[in-house]
Amino acid sequence: MGLAKHLLRVFVDTTVILGVILFIPGFPPYNSLEPFTAPPPLAFEGALDPKDYALAKAEKLFEGEIVGPECLEVSPVEPDVFYTTLQGGAIVKISENGKKMKAVAKFGEKCDGNWDGKNCGRPLGIHFNDKGQMIAADSYLGIYQIDFESGQVSNLVNKDTEVDGKLAKTFNSVAPARNGKIYYTVSSINYHLDESVGEMLGAPSGRLIVFDPETNENKVLLENLHFPNGIVLSPDEDYLIFAECLRFRLHKYYIKGPKAGTSEIFLDGIPGSPDNLNLSPDGNIFVALVTVRLPGEFNPLEFMYSQPLLRKLALRLLHLLKFPFDFAAKYVDLPILRKISSHIMNFETLLPVMPPYSMIIEVDWNGKIVNSWHSNLSDVRFFSDAKIINGYMYLGSPYNDYIGRIKMPDSIHFVKQPVFSLG
Repeated sequence: MGLAKHLLRVFVDTTVILGVILFIPGFPPYNSLEPFTAPPPLAFEGALDPKDYALAKAEKLFEGEIVGPECLEVSPVEPDVFYTTLQGGAIVKISENGKKMKAVAKFGEKCDGNWDGKNCGRPLGIHFNDKGQMIAADSYLGIYQIDFESGQVSNLVNKDTEVDGKLAKTFNSVAPARNGKIYYTVSSINYHLDESVGEMLGAPSGRLIVFDPETNENKVLLENLHFPNGIVLSPDEDYLIFAECLRFRLHKYYIKGPKAGTSEIFLDGIPGSPDNLNLSPDGNIFVALVTVRLPGEFNPLEFMYSQPLLRKLALRLLHLLKFPFDFAAKYVDLPILRKISSHIMNFETLLPVMPPYSMIIEVDWNGKIVNSWHSNLSDVRFFSDAKIINGYMYLGSPYNDYIGRIKMPDSIHFVKQPVFSLG
């Protein structure tokens, strides 16, 4: 009887405390949270058939020498050379068929470790413009332009730049157009990259923005997106495709024509979280799924999406857990305090519970999946980008300590589709 009373008391006290945490005013999240039901993931059949799990056979280049080679971009003047972006703030150049690596740029300052992105910087998306200059998005620091010939580095969009009265907290991907404009995604205006669980559980705050270097102005094209990520322009640059990572879908945004300024869903029900978008050899779109939704299996994130009160409670508990470390770090210069804080709401804390699976899909410009590559190994997953170079598919990741690589069969057939503009 005494045990029953004790357990009842614990239950009542816990319920009261959680109720106070849930409903106390003036504590984040400040936006109202709405339920969301994700469409079920597409079945692993047809173009999504795993076949021989080709990605599971990946080599691991530079294993242990790097962390988080997020995005891959081929040199416009040396087709055998490519670049990638790393935790710790560096952009590196990979040459000699994946054997040599050299750091070529860094935007941040001296820092206390890879986790210290606010000081190190954390470059994510990179892309060369038609002048051969690299456009780069540093998650914490803004949008940059690098001229490797002159050595000039320009901060085009500073981290302190307000757009429609709001600052970007997580710059993500870039797509420079031939007319000089730069389209880019901001994954969150509420949370930095190392707090991305806040954006995942909170109200969507991401944006699609275009920067015009002639006027030095930024224009919001779309907002209230749930972690927008990779972005690619159509061949005629009359529209663009971008990934909405946490809603498992791709969007199409019209730049020209009668539908200019409007958007529509390009591909929905993707069996995972789309990250970077890149072009396949025949001009289709490679979509890297950094995490995968397995058809027919319970997905904790999808369950949380349908429970706004539970999401609010989880967010408030995380903020409460993080607060003392942030508060102490303001007065005591101990890197360990900031390091602990940087892990509490970081995507990386969720990696151990993610499915042991990874996937790259190839999508044509009509939104049809035409091919896919899979891995069912726990140590060969979390791929965020794919690029074919010299007969190999190279694989980037925001978390892995290597660049993946698989040899493409000589008989590989990329399905090239005609490009249609629905506008």
